[in-house]
Amino acid sequence: MRIAATLMTGAALLLSACNSAPAADAEGDVADSDSGDGDAAFVKFHPQKEFCVEYENSGMMNGTSVNCMRKWGTERVEIEDFLVGIAGVSRREKAHKIYIGDKIYVLDTDKMTGTVTKNPVYEDLSNTDPIALGKAMMASWNMKDTGEDKVIAGVACNVMSSPQMGSVCLTDKLVMLEQTFMGVTRIATSVDLTSGGDDANYTLYENAELTEGPDIEAIMKQI
Repeated sequence: MRIAATLMTGAALLLSACNSAPAADAEGDVADSDSGDGDAAFVKFHPQKEFCVEYENSGMMNGTSVNCMRKWGTERVEIEDFLVGIAGVSRREKAHKIYIGDKIYVLDTDKMTGTVTKNPVYEDLSNTDPIALGKAMMASWNMKDTGEDKVIAGVACNVMSSPQMGSVCLTDKLVMLEQTFMGVTRIATSVDLTSGGDDANYTLYENAELTEGPDIEAIMKQI
């Protein structure tokens, strides 16, 4: 079921990241974008500079999750606390995931241990026209605008769907507020479009005992 959670998140994030514009902000002003690294040129994965959304999940996975981004998506945090039920058997799954540049940290916050791995898509996304890639992926998934609009947690979004990827409700800057995929529904209960959330959530890995994680890129090549 961890695979299902990963696919849900990955599908939504690829929809968002791959449909973003290049480095200039909404007004075309790169200098005011604040990359946070002191460089004039930087990577931009998302058209929303920062946001933090809390979700309630139901279906095969019940519980809460948090998805926060800042610095145009180059820094991201996912916090998950699920009760997963399969064939009448339930188990709890918790994770605190941090994406900083080309690194992914997956932490067990109870034990303060975790793994660090290289993000296998970071370099490709950094060197790819995100608009062209997004159009190609949307076409391959047959993702279409349903024409339905919703207001979730006080924020408007537009519903898109496909037979392969289920449905998502995205804001005008592609922040996911609702998703139905693989028997799980995720809906936003709190939306902050003005900050990336608590700074401590992005640096928690600094206090954890880390080991090298699996080579995700190699695993993906075998799939």
